[in-house]
Amino acid sequence: MRMLAGKSVFAGMVFALLMAGAAIAGEMPRAKPEKLGFSAERLDYIDKFYAEKVKNGEMAGVVTLVARRGKVVHFNAVGFTDVETQQEMETDTLFRIYSMTKPIASTALMMLYEEGRFQLYEPVSAYIPEFKNLRALRDPEGPVDDTVPLEREPTIQDIMRHTSGFSHGLGTDDYENLYTEAGVFDPDGTLEEMMTKLSKIPLKYQPGTRFFYSLSPEIQARLVEIISGMPFDEFLEQRLFGPLGMDETDFFAPADSVDRLAAVHWSKNGELTTFSEENGHPEGGVLFQLWSIDSFAEDNALKSGSFGLVSKAEDYWRFAQMMANGGEFEGKRYLSPRTVDFMASDHLAAQGIEGPGSYGFGLGFAVVEDPAAVRATISKGAFYWSGAAATQFWIDPEEELVVVAMTQHMRADGIGAFWGQLRAMVYAALID
Repeated sequence: MRMLAGKSVFAGMVFALLMAGAAIAGEMPRAKPEKLGFSAERLDYIDKFYAEKVKNGEMAGVVTLVARRGKVVHFNAVGFTDVETQQEMETDTLFRIYSMTKPIASTALMMLYEEGRFQLYEPVSAYIPEFKNLRALRDPEGPVDDTVPLEREPTIQDIMRHTSGFSHGLGTDDYENLYTEAGVFDPDGTLEEMMTKLSKIPLKYQPGTRFFYSLSPEIQARLVEIISGMPFDEFLEQRLFGPLGMDETDFFAPADSVDRLAAVHWSKNGELTTFSEENGHPEGGVLFQLWSIDSFAEDNALKSGSFGLVSKAEDYWRFAQMMANGGEFEGKRYLSPRTVDFMASDHLAAQGIEGPGSYGFGLGFAVVEDPAAVRATISKGAFYWSGAAATQFWIDPEEELVVVAMTQHMRADGIGAFWGQLRAMVYAALID
């Protein structure tokens, strides 16, 4: 009996230790800035800088997170989620991350690539037959009804590096209006229904001829569904969000959390205000419509791979840190280091295709090839993306650095400088 009791006590101790380890594994690891080569004073300046912008009415609020070698050295909230209610910004505030959904969609698809489920050179029509008979505009700037056959079909690589010939459909010219007229962005539609609608719209460019930012991640999301046999949102939850501990990343903010979803802000007559019935919204395409802004508080049928997710800074850091770690996080592997390197390599230059601005583009991420060309103190090989409401993140493998910033501004005066300002301040704080 003593031996059995002893074994029971020992088993209980082991269980308790395992549970304690699991709890620690789920916590965000932190370190003092000086331990990881940062100046604490200079990191603190980031908050002071943005607090001044909030005070001057230039910004509502922001959450910034800086991590190095897997440990967080700066994680703070400044300002308000809503300039009208003056609700304070918190580190667990929720944000519409818009196009920061795209790298997650690409990662999900590449997880299936690693399983040998498809090849990048395959035409998309091998999985989505509706795309077999796509056509393209004869002249990208010409009439939208003057089309020609494709010189070749778009491949899966094309849809991952934005060389498919599709556009995003977010503008207001005759061609962009084809997307809205077709109901591509219907929140009550499904990804499967979206593919049928897209198949009837001519491509703006011949596939593989130029980089053109697009809604191709919607096609990636549909491929995830077809290849895995799971709805896109379920795949993300089971294979990424759940295991990574991204506990509040989803395609909508649920009722018990919607009060933490920050308002989207814009400049009306030079004054920062919210998108609302009373204040109106900027002129433009789908993203500026109130129904689109409000849709993130509802569980709609459409699980968009391009702009659909709601997240918070810590959650997105978990995803980005996994990529920075070469596909591993807290002892679990999601991708191999070789695959992450492949995704974060420029897939355009070798084909003679010019990237966005002075950047290259990989499979889901923009890639820095020349820091001088992009006029920033960022490292060669860093990769990143951002969202329509000024959310942003970047991963700098050379410096073992991950930065995430969350805010909610569209068409707000001066917000275009946000990313450059943050980069300058983060690298200025990195002194070793």
